[in-house]
Amino acid sequence: MRQSFLGLFTALSFIAFAGTSHAQLGKAASEATDAAEHKIDQKRAESEAKKSGPVGKAVNNVKSSYHKNRSESSATKAKNALKGKD
Repeated sequence: MRQSFLGLFTALSFIAFAGTSHAQLGKAASEATDAAEHKIDQKRAESEAKKSGPVGKAVNNVKSSYHKNRSESSATKAKNALKGKD
């Protein structure tokens, strides 16, 4: 009887652990996707800044800076999700 409870407890622990790790991987993948999208938007804003006049350059440089910060933040969140930190 004791062995069956121990076996059941062990099985449930593995299932709970698998669910947690799956959720962490999902969050990490989501954050990594966000980081990549922001990096693309950053590069697009930098490219547009080169082609723009003075006001357009200022606007696109601000956009580029914003997307750079968001990309770095998302990348950090993805790394922390893989490490199990929230």
